[in-house]
Amino acid sequence: MPAEFAARQDSPQAPAVESGEEAINHRTLSMADYTGPSELATPVRAGTDVKPVPRWPLHPSPKEGEALSSWLRRVAACYQMDMVDLLEHDLGHGLVDDLDIAPPPSLLTALSQRSGIELDRLRCMSFDGWVPWLLDSLDDQISAALETYAFQLSVLLPKRNRKMRSITRWRAWLPSQSIDRACPLCLNDPANHAVLLAWKLPLMLSCPLHGCWLESYWGVPGRFLRWENADAAPRTASDAIAAMDRRTWQALTMGYVELPRRRIHAGLWFRLLRTLLDELNTPLSHCGVCADSVRYVWERCGHPLRAGQSLWRPYEILVSAVHLQMLEATATAIDLIESKVVNPRGEQAVLFLTEPQSGFTDGLPAKEQKQEPVNYWQEAVKAINEAVAEARHNRETARSLFSLASYGRRDPAALEQLRATFAKEGIPSEFLSHYEPDGPFACLSLNDGLSDKF
Repeated sequence: MPAEFAARQDSPQAPAVESGEEAINHRTLSMADYTGPSELATPVRAGTDVKPVPRWPLHPSPKEGEALSSWLRRVAACYQMDMVDLLEHDLGHGLVDDLDIAPPPSLLTALSQRSGIELDRLRCMSFDGWVPWLLDSLDDQISAALETYAFQLSVLLPKRNRKMRSITRWRAWLPSQSIDRACPLCLNDPANHAVLLAWKLPLMLSCPLHGCWLESYWGVPGRFLRWENADAAPRTASDAIAAMDRRTWQALTMGYVELPRRRIHAGLWFRLLRTLLDELNTPLSHCGVCADSVRYVWERCGHPLRAGQSLWRPYEILVSAVHLQMLEATATAIDLIESKVVNPRGEQAVLFLTEPQSGFTDGLPAKEQKQEPVNYWQEAVKAINEAVAEARHNRETARSLFSLASYGRRDPAALEQLRATFAKEGIPSEFLSHYEPDGPFACLSLNDGLSDKF
């Protein structure tokens, strides 16, 4: 999670993350100082009557990447309680609507006292702990938030082909409707009913651990759970989807992503994905020479162009079915770029391509290629044919060719016969009528060295 990988990035053992394209927003992507784990319990001053808050005797450890609501539900299950009752009667908090977005600091403090888990780790179980890596801010009133996040980079299309968009009330990745999708192999395991926070976003299509598609479900994991397609076996994700989601999981858990060119910061990875999603939603009329590449990406993933949309809308407010198609198109685009099937025109596309080798030798003497003998007669015939083709629509070329062909011929009958031959080759007769050459290339004059005309 972000606070955890901040510690890894700041530690001397952690490999450095290179900068460059990461300079998209230094204010939001700057690494926060890691203060270290908080104390397991609030210290009690000697001589006071304040008693330390009792610890829960039973509480499961949070799974990596687990949502705060999922962990609280599992804690409540240990005492055969509902999560709402646990919040109200044990922690002194009523129903918290934004439990996985920005939980109250007082609630996080109480949870740390009850469980002994560090505040930093608890905070990273909500989206508030993923600022500024996953999103710049939870404030949806920031002007130019969309332009800052999704329009500073370019991958598939050059920046000039993208129309700048500006909307109010926007936050990166947070959907307008709740998403209930999970890995069937994870939730069907009796020992693991944890719901990952990333599953609540239109960010991944597959489980990074099992490589199968995330599926829609109803109910509460661990109590009552029903899958949308209960009879179907888990679907294996394609190689392109699995590769994209493994990188996303690496960004969420490690703070960086290994790309073919080099290692990049997690914040840059999320912004590259969001940029690609918007590029694939660009009308073909705005794509210029890249229109064929965009069309081919959609054809390869088997979905209609722009996932069937006719009007542009920000990715976050689209319905879940469109989210799935656009994420699959993004995975397909990355795969086609890395395999060099499509030629991307964006500045950051090089990150998906391997570093070209230069100056590499195998240590053996270079073999000189034997040059093929030149057939000058064949080259001359080729040049004459090209000159005839040019003479069919260029008066000066026609006269130059006529001067060369008439060299040594001065009688009118011979010149007239030559004009007839030129006419048979498709050279207009008006180019040569009333033209009497004085010598080879007589129609050309020497360049005086002061003008571009000959």
